[in-house]
Amino acid sequence: MKNLIFIILPLALLSMLTGIYIGFIRIGWAFPVSASLPVPHHGILMAGSFLGTLISVERVSVLKTRWVWLIPILMISSLFFLLFQQDQLAFGVLLAGSIGYLGISFQNFLTYKLKGDMLMLVGAFFQIVAFTIFIFTHSYPMSFAGWLLFFLLTIVGERLNLTRFLPVSRKADRELYTWFGVLIVSSFLYHFGFAVVVSLCLWGIAQWLLRNDIALVNIRKDGHYKFLGAALIGAYIWLFITGALGLIKSDNPYLYDALLHAFFIGFVLSMVLAHAPIIFPALLQIRVSPFHPFMYVWLFALHISLFMRVYGDIFENYDLRKLGGLFNGLSFVGYLLTIALLIIKKKIQQK
Repeated sequence: MKNLIFIILPLALLSMLTGIYIGFIRIGWAFPVSASLPVPHHGILMAGSFLGTLISVERVSVLKTRWVWLIPILMISSLFFLLFQQDQLAFGVLLAGSIGYLGISFQNFLTYKLKGDMLMLVGAFFQIVAFTIFIFTHSYPMSFAGWLLFFLLTIVGERLNLTRFLPVSRKADRELYTWFGVLIVSSFLYHFGFAVVVSLCLWGIAQWLLRNDIALVNIRKDGHYKFLGAALIGAYIWLFITGALGLIKSDNPYLYDALLHAFFIGFVLSMVLAHAPIIFPALLQIRVSPFHPFMYVWLFALHISLFMRVYGDIFENYDLRKLGGLFNGLSFVGYLLTIALLIIKKKIQQK
């Protein structure tokens, strides 16, 4: 069943490319548009068909039970339903896949009892919340809190699992759980005057990660360790910025775009950049550790272009946000192409 990865992973990347191309169109680039392109659903393609599939396939690839592969299959099938204008079916299979993902997250927590698995279990629940709200409301702003909690809990949980050898005190653990507990409650009350509390919690989690994760240690090393540290620090800074943007009260229609992409590009996709040299070789069962200094070019391009976009959003500079959005997508695709070429090169050298 693990051979399915060679079908699912390329389709997940196709979802990503489709989502990025639609993102270019939505931000104002006059690129060709076919009738089959699901232009309204850039968010579903990126959060569900791409990232939802990628996260689920990473989890099921280490399990021995065959049925669990149905989860990423359901998630990635949403791409085809979207391309054939069967939106409700696409949302339905994503919800079904997220329910299955909750099941394996629960199984993992019962098996290993790790702190990170506990956070990922809670995060899996909020993925279901996000898709359920979206199915009933068709509103991305209404569903955003669910996806934010899903990705934030999943990513922090993954970092805890990867760094469980670090001497993190029980006091520090309690601090992190407190930040998340308050964040979850205040997210439900966001529109009732709790926006400030949500922002404070995002700052609290970001500073906790900077203090207790391995980023500040890795940045002093060389090679891919230093790159990992730089990518992690960048992601945590964007989590701070997300919190700051949440404090701005304005009628600016682009402010939501700034907040949304500060989190999804600045935090989530920076984390994908940080872990891609680890995740993709592991999924493909290839024993290589791809690294080249050119990877920094794409990392910095992503951050600079995102800053351009956010600045353009805040000050309603249409051309700047449009240019920033273009280079957001190009830098992420360029990075993944670089990783692919490095993996192929190292694989050839091993023969």
